[in-house]
Amino acid sequence: MTQLTVEKEQLVRPALTVSGISKTYGTGAEARQILGDITFEAYDNETVSIVGPSGAGKTTLLRCLAGLLEPTSGTVHLRDQLVTSPPEQLAVVFQDYSRSLMPWLTVQANVELPLRGKAGLTKTERHERARESLESVGLGSSGKLYPWQLSGGMQQRVAIARALAYQPTVLLMDEPFASVDAQTRSDLEDLTHRIKARYNMTILLVTHDIEESVYLGDRVIVMSGTPTTVTEIVPVDIPYPRDQITTKSTREFAELRAHVLSQIRTTTG
Repeated sequence: MTQLTVEKEQLVRPALTVSGISKTYGTGAEARQILGDITFEAYDNETVSIVGPSGAGKTTLLRCLAGLLEPTSGTVHLRDQLVTSPPEQLAVVFQDYSRSLMPWLTVQANVELPLRGKAGLTKTERHERARESLESVGLGSSGKLYPWQLSGGMQQRVAIARALAYQPTVLLMDEPFASVDAQTRSDLEDLTHRIKARYNMTILLVTHDIEESVYLGDRVIVMSGTPTTVTEIVPVDIPYPRDQITTKSTREFAELRAHVLSQIRTTTG
């Protein structure tokens, strides 16, 4: 079997399968449907961006995918495993990095924290995983510092390193760069590209930033207003490697960005 054949087979293998997910809060006259019949797949070594109008339930969807919130109907499968609680091979990076890090623990200890409950890992192995993850996000010399000694962008890198140390099959990211300045955001977007290339993981990224969704995504899922459904899944046929200046200056990038934006505006009337 040729390498090309192997790569094609890997590409079509779903890492995450979402089938008919819906979510309703309340009952009777007080019932409010947030998500309505959402179905899609995310494949190995793919970044899927999820965009939609404000209040469309993107974070609610991500919490259902992570097993943090039970859907009203539908299923989520990680490989062949039905997700009913947070699965071992899935990690989440939240928007509010300041609350996700323990200020009394060093950076190294913060990254090691979720590994303490992982069976079969020795203390030395936990330490090595954390060190490697910090190196991969450019913080190899910061392990002995505390989160409050770091900038916001560096703190978010620590949160990403902690997720990487867990070595997940699927990484969920909920508006992970929304709270940092524009230059730091660009740096973290490029870091995300490097992470995917290095670890061959599947990434699902919720973002309000249309440009970011196209720059990072292999596909962009456009969601409607509530009750939220999938309006369109847009393939992003922009080659790798991508960079902030060359990629974003191309006609293809501009057309995709405009198309995604027009779809969101259509869903909001």
